[in-house]
Amino acid sequence: MTDARPTPEDDVVKHFREHATGEPPAHLDSLILAVAHKEAPVPKPNLWQRWIQACQKPRWQVAFASLVGVALMLALVQRTPEQSPGYDFVPAPKASAPIVKKEAARSLAAPAAPMADIAAPAQSEPINAERAEEATKRAAAPAIALDEQLREVVRLQNAGQAQAADTLMKALHKRFPDENVEARLKDMPRN
Repeated sequence: MTDARPTPEDDVVKHFREHATGEPPAHLDSLILAVAHKEAPVPKPNLWQRWIQACQKPRWQVAFASLVGVALMLALVQRTPEQSPGYDFVPAPKASAPIVKKEAARSLAAPAAPMADIAAPAQSEPINAERAEEATKRAAAPAIALDEQLREVVRLQNAGQAQAADTLMKALHKRFPDENVEARLKDMPRN
């Protein structure tokens, strides 16, 4: 059997059930949240956020824009190739000693000659002098050099290197166009 008399604990439970249904009032709730926000530490902005904030200030905008401009100019200057100076005239080739002597004699013989008369032969003579020098070099090329090259051709043919011998013969034909290289090769002694 159960005892129907109320106990002191039942009174407490009854009182709690009557008053447990409500929440704190809204003004008390907002007051607690405001105090908590004031007391909470402010989070420190990260590097990116500080960078954005600095860029938004006018003083730093000018500084960063100047820095970017200088970096851009340096990049362009370093990547631009150095240009060689351009001339509007072609420099005259170096004249050989006989031509210089002829020009010196001409200038002494006719000191009052107009500049056009002196300049025209001077420009054409170095070209002729160069051609004359090339012809002299070809003529002065000793036959000994050709004979040595032909001996090399014979040595290559004897060694069985026909392709190398043919290549050397073609080079000799180009180098000595006035010589009969084939006839001189036939005259060479075979070892």
